[in-house]
Amino acid sequence: MNNLKRKNIKISIIISILAASLLSLLFLGKYLRLEKIYQVFNKLNSLELKSDNNEYNMCVHFLDVGKADCIYIKCEDKHILIDAANKDVSSGVVEYLCRQNVDKLDLVIATHPHSDHIGQMHDVINSFEIDNFVMSEIPQKIIPTFTTYKKMLKSIQDKQLKIKLVHAGEKFTLGNLKINILSPCRQYDNLNNNSVVMRLEYGNDSFIFMGDAEKEAENDMVKSNLNLDSTVLKVGHHGSSTSTTKDFLEKVAPEFSIISVGKNIHKLPKKNIIKRIKKTGSKVYRTDTHGTIILRTNGKGIDVLTERRIA
Repeated sequence: MNNLKRKNIKISIIISILAASLLSLLFLGKYLRLEKIYQVFNKLNSLELKSDNNEYNMCVHFLDVGKADCIYIKCEDKHILIDAANKDVSSGVVEYLCRQNVDKLDLVIATHPHSDHIGQMHDVINSFEIDNFVMSEIPQKIIPTFTTYKKMLKSIQDKQLKIKLVHAGEKFTLGNLKINILSPCRQYDNLNNNSVVMRLEYGNDSFIFMGDAEKEAENDMVKSNLNLDSTVLKVGHHGSSTSTTKDFLEKVAPEFSIISVGKNIHKLPKKNIIKRIKKTGSKVYRTDTHGTIILRTNGKGIDVLTERRIA
């Protein structure tokens, strides 16, 4: 009986130790996750301070969010967001916008409904007043069933936002910023090619934001006779070989090319794409090596800030 009692006591002690260890691991995991978030934003603090001055009227932030897209633009008193990264909390879009003292977004663009572009869009919609919400029209046969897409649509409905569906050739202004929609030129059979592609013009400087548009959409843009010439190109589809054709690059002729990318199984950006871009004389900046990238302008030339310097 005494042996049995001692055995039960030992088992109880072992169970208690295991339970305590498990709780410690859970707490440590939560702490490390929070610490990771803290490090991400603390690391950006000095970079953001440099961009937050009155010397430049327009700042374009290409956030380091891994193989995903998230671009924040401040142009004079207007605030714009293009895409909202993936759902990984360590790349918190709302937190970043709050650090920029954003309380209202004048324009939000969801280029297309893949999770690495709208992963945190529902959080953005729930957190800020939004004046204009832009998307492309998705063909019925390829409307996604992703959770992130459903959550975004629910937030739009809950906030009673009106969605503006745009097509190539449309033009509008936001303050002193001119916005031209370059694509979609028509409906395509995949989500990437249905990306909203836009050209923003401020003074003498211009920017093209590609979403994940691929060769088929690029070829249609080249044939459209729309003005593609731009100072800056946000390279399509994270530097994949599906995009950035020679003909399209020649039309855009960018001085700067920005690739939003992180560690990925597809080994993006592809070497042939980097080579093709550099052959045009364009300077290439990548979020996986340079970190968050901020372009500043008064409409008379681009100044580049990067989170990390590359030798």
